[in-house]
Amino acid sequence: MRVAEVFVSVQGEGPSLGKPAVFLRLAGCNLRCSWCDTKYAWSGGEELGVEEVAERVRSLLRRFGGVSLLVVTGGEPLLQSGELAELLARLRREVPHLEVEVETNGTVDPRGVLAYVDRLIVSPKLSNSGLPEEVRRVSDGVVEAVRTHGDRVYVKVVVEGREDVKEVLQVVRELGVSRDRVYLMPQASTLEELRRKLPAVVEVAVEYGFRVSDRLQVVGGIR
Repeated sequence: MRVAEVFVSVQGEGPSLGKPAVFLRLAGCNLRCSWCDTKYAWSGGEELGVEEVAERVRSLLRRFGGVSLLVVTGGEPLLQSGELAELLARLRREVPHLEVEVETNGTVDPRGVLAYVDRLIVSPKLSNSGLPEEVRRVSDGVVEAVRTHGDRVYVKVVVEGREDVKEVLQVVRELGVSRDRVYLMPQASTLEELRRKLPAVVEVAVEYGFRVSDRLQVVGGIR
């Protein structure tokens, strides 16, 4: 597996906001979003076997006994879905209390890992990412995952403000996901930018029935 980093922090976004977690960041991504805050994970990474990765995760879980959540992120982790499924199956057997959250940009079929995942966090990219629609289109596998495992799927969308509402509504229709499972996040790399954009995002969420996600890594400078 190509691994960018393994570390402990708290989940800074989405439905598990604020929860302590082991983060497994896999290297390699099929998109190049203009505002991406983890461009170092687009390529490279350390080549490790599945058991080596499992031991790094287990080691952190042993060291931090209050942590029961594993967040798999990237890059785009589902580019390594075969090895990832093997890893998650192993960890679920060995650590019965483990919760697993996988974050994906939605362009890769997630069904190979769904059996081992408590929450699939799909983050479809809008035109504000600077990418053409044909590159960032959500896969049929994600649509099917919503249909068959909708209770496990959440959507997290980076928005600039009200100007992105039309695209967000289109994504919701395409996925067939309930609006109360959709988290809007202001596109921001600094606290000042976050504070400036957040009020408009809150207005949109109230008007359309979405949820709003903070970005603790921006607010507090955490990983």
